[in-house]
Amino acid sequence: MNGAPGAALLSARNISKQFGEFRALSDVSIEVKAGEVHGLLGANGAGKSTLIGVLSGAIRPESGSVTIAGREIAPGSLSAARQAGLSVVHQELMLFPDRTAEENIFAGVLPAAPFSFVNMRARRRKVEATLERVGAVIDLRRRVDELPLSHRQLVEIARALCSGGRVLVLDEPTSALSLPEAEGLFSAIRSIVADDATVVFVSHRLDEVFAITDGITVLRDGRVAGSWRTAEVDIPAITRAMVGEAAEALRPVRRVVPPGKVVMAVNGSSAALPPIDLSLRAGEIVGLVGLEGSGVSTVLEILGGVERIEGQIEVEGVPVRFRHPGHAISHGVVYMPPDRKKSGLWLDRSTAFNLNTASVFRMPAFQWLNRARMEREASARMAEVGVRISALREFAGRLSGGNQQRLLLGRCLDLRPKILLLSDFTRGVDVKAKAAIHQLVRELADDSIAICLTSSDLEELLDIADRIICMRSGRMIADLPSSSLDKHTLLTLASIASDDQSLSGSNRVPQ
Repeated sequence: MNGAPGAALLSARNISKQFGEFRALSDVSIEVKAGEVHGLLGANGAGKSTLIGVLSGAIRPESGSVTIAGREIAPGSLSAARQAGLSVVHQELMLFPDRTAEENIFAGVLPAAPFSFVNMRARRRKVEATLERVGAVIDLRRRVDELPLSHRQLVEIARALCSGGRVLVLDEPTSALSLPEAEGLFSAIRSIVADDATVVFVSHRLDEVFAITDGITVLRDGRVAGSWRTAEVDIPAITRAMVGEAAEALRPVRRVVPPGKVVMAVNGSSAALPPIDLSLRAGEIVGLVGLEGSGVSTVLEILGGVERIEGQIEVEGVPVRFRHPGHAISHGVVYMPPDRKKSGLWLDRSTAFNLNTASVFRMPAFQWLNRARMEREASARMAEVGVRISALREFAGRLSGGNQQRLLLGRCLDLRPKILLLSDFTRGVDVKAKAAIHQLVRELADDSIAICLTSSDLEELLDIADRIICMRSGRMIADLPSSSLDKHTLLTLASIASDDQSLSGSNRVPQ
């Protein structure tokens, strides 16, 4: 990083904001210099999203000021912040799903004057140059809703870069990116700050924060819990500032898993995958790992009834053919999708509604709803997954990303699964909430539920999975106990293993 950062480019001083009786921010100050990447950390609900809203002009604070390049910005003005050169890439993507990737990236720099024309060749060159800075390879002609989640995230980042400006706020930018994609983004960030720009980097992945930032500010309960130069602090100290406990205290002991019976077996192929042979056992946590296009997400979709398969699926020894996810659920197989906003939750309905949908569908026809009972059951489920009870009647869309993720997990549990499929199941969740979800997943496995999961965080897979299957180009090339693997080995297998290096045949779990 730049060893001699310049003057403060972004400064927020004494920011306070209250929503009703809830004090979201209390006298918060943060300063970021030109040529610097600054980490903004905190548990879910610490005030990070509110502070980002204040910086971007989306939220008007009760007190305090925001200054960009020495110029004070009018509070609560999105246009003023944008004109001053501040762009935000939000955790929940804000794209036009029915437009192409190219159109989305260029949307931030469309001419404002009437009767202006767009030079299509110049536009394509600018978009391609921006993607090259991010290190992304994306089909610009495809509609955004046809792209995988990781590519949509890169489109959002490229749009912010394409619009120019000297201050870029990235809210969980790597939450859906693989390790190579994240490294490409980090290269882009380094080139951005080399031009005396500023990046505010928000992430729950502390290893990434320490790899890319020059300074770190931690929020806790709406206040600044501490601010340091990155080189002068370590992960345990940051974790204690965030949640009151060191990282080591949050890491559970590895499970000792007794062998269980096979509860689900798949042998077949689909339009997107060559033949696969996979077994899941009761009480076992199986992790799937692979780079973009490896087929990992497709395997979960096949198991969950989203994708059709030519071949055989057996659940508890009985052959089945899933026609849709609802059919899979009726056999005890529950799939939690990776995109909670697009395919997971009803964001415009209450938390209680989202949790109770599973219960309602199980009820006989023409039966009256007992709302008091349903709210009691929803409250119990919220407590189980760690969502605050006061959010029972709030719209799901108003919850933080981490609470939305836990809400989605709670609804999946309400379906009483025998086999639980979790895709990127802790995306956007803070370190303490992630530890709580890991503990819950382990308890589910201890209750003989078979669990198959994916995560873009390799450390997380190594922590929680009993067995890891590595995929490349649609093939399962390794099937090994997680205790025999490390992060480097996983990445090597996923990215450079050749066909004759496949380890899956000799390590297949016996039927």
